[in-house]
Amino acid sequence: MSGTSLDGLDIADVSFSLIDDQKWTFSVNHAKTVAYSDSFRKELISAPKMSGEELGLLSVKLAKFYAEQVNLFISTNDISRTDIYALSSHGQTIFHQPEKSFTQQIGNLPHLATLTGLKVITDFRTKDVALGGTGAPLIPLVDHSLFANEAEAFLNLGGFSNLSYRKNGIVYSFDVGPANIVVNHLMQTDLGQSMDVRGQLARSGKLDVGLFDSLNSLDYFKLNGPKSLGWEWVEKEILPMMEKDIGIENKLHTYIKHVSYQLAKSFENCGAKSVYVTGGGVYNDFLIECMKEEFKGDLIIPDKEIIEFKEAIGFAFLGLLRSLEEVNVLSSVTGAKIDSCSGVIFEP
Repeated sequence: MSGTSLDGLDIADVSFSLIDDQKWTFSVNHAKTVAYSDSFRKELISAPKMSGEELGLLSVKLAKFYAEQVNLFISTNDISRTDIYALSSHGQTIFHQPEKSFTQQIGNLPHLATLTGLKVITDFRTKDVALGGTGAPLIPLVDHSLFANEAEAFLNLGGFSNLSYRKNGIVYSFDVGPANIVVNHLMQTDLGQSMDVRGQLARSGKLDVGLFDSLNSLDYFKLNGPKSLGWEWVEKEILPMMEKDIGIENKLHTYIKHVSYQLAKSFENCGAKSVYVTGGGVYNDFLIECMKEEFKGDLIIPDKEIIEFKEAIGFAFLGLLRSLEEVNVLSSVTGAKIDSCSGVIFEP
């Protein structure tokens, strides 16, 4: 799994068991995050502006990197290849424009099967988009299959914040808004740093009411789900606002206040009294504190392994369901015409 925040490649070795043909359980045997080099991260950031040939070459380069890291992971952890059912890969999202019936993840190539010798399952979004859905989010099915006893709603605080909940037995979900992706972009462009560690710089700033109100007034926040976001929307709608000359610490402070406000409003709108929070944003202490100020219910933060690897666990599970030819994308979440069993399988 490699997310929009571009902090690296998450690899998880996960075992799944089905109890009484009804409930799935899992265990994480090994897990690791492989950080991207600064130069590779910059390549991936610039990918949307590449020519077709350049993007194709980058996709091959990324697939080879995935395969190299998976092979190293297998040997380092002394995993028997005969015990591996399949390799499930999300790839790196470069374009996500479901309103144009288009989404693209790179790195999802037959190279993965050829170079690892494993059955590979990739490309989990395009079928849903073809069915009229947003192609995202996909993790809500995982939340309500593997973590249903933990809370009433589930929040992933990654590059974008995504919320899922169940109402009258049906799972619903939507992207609440951009989260880490904006903070990391501001830190990189203004200070040359990859992130605001623990939200310390944001904490030191002050609220700019004009910027706060402008962010909350964006049309996206008035839409009902299903809805999802991509980097293109951030570039068009958010980044121009961030050019305001108020200082980086005040921009960050105001943006975090905006994120926590929108999240708390979404929790309340779905009627949740408890929310299970995972993703890299959990480590932004200032963001969590602001969320607790806005939301009167319980924020449940699991152990570090689940925080960091839930999406990798999730795509392993979605790959398993695809291999079993079971539904792994919910139309109630994406807005597609029907539920689907999505993903492309490459044999070695």
